[in-house]
Formats: sequence, structure tokens, C-alpha cells
Amino acid sequence: MSSTIRVLIADDSPTMLKMYAALLSSAADIQVVGTAKDGAEALELARTLQPDVITLDVRMPRMDGIEASSRIMTEAPSRILVISGAVDAEMSFKALQAGALEVMPKPRPNLEGLANFGVKLIHIIRTMAELPVSQRQVALAPAQAPSPVAPAPQGGRVTGFGLVASTGGPPALCHLLSLLPPQLPYPIFIAQHVSVGFTAGLCQWLGAASSLQLEVAQTGVRPQPGYVYLPPDGHQFEVTLAGDLQVEPIPVGKASLGDTLLSSLALAYGDRAAGAVLTGMGSDGAAGLLAIRKAGGRTFAQSPESCVVPGMPEAALRSGATDQMLSLEALAAAMRSFTGAAPVTPAVRN
Repeated sequence: MSSTIRVLIADDSPTMLKMYAALLSSAADIQVVGTAKDGAEALELARTLQPDVITLDVRMPRMDGIEASSRIMTEAPSRILVISGAVDAEMSFKALQAGALEVMPKPRPNLEGLANFGVKLIHIIRTMAELPVSQRQVALAPAQAPSPVAPAPQGGRVTGFGLVASTGGPPALCHLLSLLPPQLPYPIFIAQHVSVGFTAGLCQWLGAASSLQLEVAQTGVRPQPGYVYLPPDGHQFEVTLAGDLQVEPIPVGKASLGDTLLSSLALAYGDRAAGAVLTGMGSDGAAGLLAIRKAGGRTFAQSPESCVVPGMPEAALRSGATDQMLSLEALAAAMRSFTGAAPVTPAVRN
């Protein structure tokens, strides 16, 4: 790829097309090479222009963003960014499952919101442009039966299991949760990096694909077996030493919600804690997973070859947090092998 990032924009609103083009043109290293008013035109231009990054709305005539993502990744692979309103959150996650890399909300209708959106849009496009592109056909429905491709570890007793993910995480979580039984004997906690406004949609979308109970976490709630908990928009959460959930706003400039969650499981559950770091950029989750391993708990990471972006699992491996690199199918098999365990009051740590 050249030093100039070539971007194709697709949206059925002429106003949004002009606004996105103006924002991106303010960056010297980004060139808008084309605009499309629907998914079908985006697919045609993707074939001819071969852009480095494509932005897609999800609700467009002729061909929506879900079908466009799937067709583009099959016929003219590129890096796809979904820009959508929070009301379209479920459709946005389906587009991710179809092959898009990231999702971000449309800008708020004021000058400050527009300025912040522009900064974030340029940052995301620059980051995405560094990622490899691979042709892939992603199933639009989760698998109905597990098919482990690596040996699953032996069972053990688990009080709670934490999952951390970023880029590529929603489809990975959807597939993983679809392979777990409704009577899972322990709760699951998810720290998924997602834009504000999309958590409720993510929870509903994952819940529709899983037989487990999905809930947005609330402070004071005691985690229950067979339930999956996610933090509210703009918040992180942890399990306290008393065994209850505690929710708090993500500190400004801090993006380590995975480390916060997993470290709390290590303290609250000790050797009955378990966790896994899934696909994503950066290193969030590595320190928390290492804390679980030092406490004697079970630790895993998604195998790099099965990740959209392997940065986070590879960081966990480098840190010594785990030596179990598994496919999602094998991770699900390991999770099914564990039996539940009541919380044990941990020893006081200095």
C-alpha cells in the first residue's frame, strides 16, 4: 500500500457523503477516491477502484451494508468501516459478521460532535489501513454444532470466566457463545471494546445467537450461572471481593477495561477464575490474564490464525499469561468441560 490511504465512501445521504469526504480530505495522507449512494454501487466501485478502506452505512437502497460487506469481502476484499446510527446497532453487528472490521456511530448534529467525529474517523481509518486484507467468506449465521480443531484441556472447577475482545470481537463472541449450553454452570463476563451507543444492540444481537442469558451489568448484582454480563455504554466493570458486580465509568484516556475485568476475577475467584483474550488490536487483557494465571486459574487466548487481528492474543502469549492458543471451537469445548464452583473468600493480598 502507498503512503496515501485511498478511501471509498458509501451512504445513501448526499449530505453525509459530502461531510465525510470533507472531513477525510482534511488529512494529507487520505484520498477519497469515490463515493457510492448504495451498497450495489459500493460493490461495483470496490471492484474497479480497489480502495484501501471502505466506509459503509448499513441502511441503503438496492443493497444494504450487510450484503455489501459480504459481497465485497468475497469479490473485492478491502477493509470495511461501518458508520451507523445506534438504532441500527444490530444491523451493524451483522455487517461485522459479514466481514466488516469496525463499527462507529454517526456524528452528533453539532459542531463539537462533528469535530470529535472527524478526529476519530481519521484515526480509525489510519489504524485500519495498517491491517492486512484477506479474502474471506464469513457465515451470516452461527454454527449449530461445535467442531473442535485442537485438543480441549481437561475440565476443572470455575467460578467465573472473563472474555476480552476488540477488533473482530463481536462475530467471534457470537460464534463462541452459540457453542455453549444454556445450563453453563458459571457466569461469563465480557469486556468488548465498542463505541458508545452500541452496547445494548450488541447484547441483543449476542443474545439472539446464544442460549445463554445476556444482561447489561449493574452494580450490586450477584453473577449467576448461565448468564453473560457486559458493561453499560462508556463503562467498565469488575467483580468485587464480596462477589458482586461493580460498574464505573471508563477513566478518560484509559482503554484497559479487559485488564480491569480479568484482574478482578483473579482477586475475587483465585484459582477458580478463568479467562481468554480474543481477537483485537493492542495489548488489553494481557496483564489481567497474567493475574489469573498467577492466581492459579485457567487462561487461554484465541489462536492468531483464527483472529481478524491477532495483536491482543499475541500480547497475552508474549507476557506469559497463557500457553493455550485455541480456535473458538476448541475454546468452547474447554469452557463446556468446566464445572461450576461457589466463590471462595480469597486470602487478603498485600
